[in-house]
Amino acid sequence: MQYSLEPLNITKELILSKVSEENIFEHYGVPVKKGLFCSILRNDRNPTVALYRNKKGRLMMKDFGDGSCLDCFGLVEAKFGVSYYMALQIIANDFGLITRPNLIKNKPKIQYTDTKIETSQSKIQVEIRDFDDKDIR
Repeated sequence: MQYSLEPLNITKELILSKVSEENIFEHYGVPVKKGLFCSILRNDRNPTVALYRNKKGRLMMKDFGDGSCLDCFGLVEAKFGVSYYMALQIIANDFGLITRPNLIKNKPKIQYTDTKIETSQSKIQVEIRDFDDKDIR
């Protein structure tokens, strides 16, 4: 009889307690940086993708080219064409949280940079002035 020390239920909370969202994105080929970059999920010649933190503090990948918005788990779902539960299994297996002999262990696509994307507040300022002739025309 074999006993497994692996957790029975792999959850996003369990994964995120062991691995950062940034490392998950980088593991599957998404560069963690400010600014735009090309999508890894489709043929993208122009940089149309950016990372940001949403109101709940989750790191999100927004693709302005196709309108999609994915967290690190949604990225794995889309990249491998799998369900949410299977995406959790793939991530846990790839980062050594579980061992599943029936799953291929995916090697990191890019080197981890330990870059953190922080939440920032935008500061919008206005300058009030009188209309000039150009504005009136």
